[in-house]
Amino acid sequence: MDYENTVFVIDHEDGMSRALAALLGTYDMKVEFYADSDSFIEAACTRSSASSCLFFAIDTPDADSLSQLHRLSEEPNCPPIIALTTDLDDRRRQQIEDAGARDVIERFLASAYLFTGLEDIVPGARDFPHTLPSTMELNDGTAVTFRMMRPEDADMEQAFVVALSERSRYLRFFSGIEKLPKSVLKTFTHPEFPVSYAVIATVPDGNKECQIGVARYAPTGSDGVAEFAVVVADEWQGRGVASRLMRLLITAATVGGIQRLEGLILKENVPMLAMAEKLGFTMSADHDAGPSVSLYTRELREPATEPA
Repeated sequence: MDYENTVFVIDHEDGMSRALAALLGTYDMKVEFYADSDSFIEAACTRSSASSCLFFAIDTPDADSLSQLHRLSEEPNCPPIIALTTDLDDRRRQQIEDAGARDVIERFLASAYLFTGLEDIVPGARDFPHTLPSTMELNDGTAVTFRMMRPEDADMEQAFVVALSERSRYLRFFSGIEKLPKSVLKTFTHPEFPVSYAVIATVPDGNKECQIGVARYAPTGSDGVAEFAVVVADEWQGRGVASRLMRLLITAATVGGIQRLEGLILKENVPMLAMAEKLGFTMSADHDAGPSVSLYTRELREPATEPA
């Protein structure tokens, strides 16, 4: 698969564009910034490649911004659109998705998630505009941090898996695994974006972090197709953490040029099946993994067409 993609940004502010350019430049990706949709359509839309994507800032989903979004989505060569907004609720999300966005994510979460660790990756990154903390607040006030998984997280990742209940490990790994083998642990904590990726959720534990969830995708044997997986610690399930992790994973996969995400889910894992459907995944009968599992897929971009 060709991962030499361009990430386009339409935003009246250039802070996200500058930070994206610095971060994604380390992965040999290009970022182009446009102040409005007209300039993007005129200058770049026809140059969109099969693995490009577009961030479109729509902080207030009013009639004008929704109309712009719809117009963009109707352009023949427009890449998949990820809308960035504030004060997101179900009604606003539905409005934005109906107007043509493939996914919607809160601006502050996107900034924090994409730019976490930027100072460690890019020299001089401290010169970039400050981004809000990479946290979301749960109903009880707990602050959950989302960030990219790093190699130094190996011990925390192993402790997270060991602490899962036997049932949660079974629902995630389809087996009675009690801990990750060294080879698997290394693979899990060394994602190679954009081919593979992992985002974790953590909460404070004294002066350290405690991992409470992870979502990841990994390549399959099919070009442009990646397999997803997500699991959350037992005591944190049912509080929206898994959905947040998956939305961030979908964003990363779209930025990375992945065409389709797919994952096998045990049929007895009813909450996971419901979440997958809510996130736009559909069940497919095209698998040979047995009658106890279902295959859920989500297209992130239009399939490539052969030239006439």
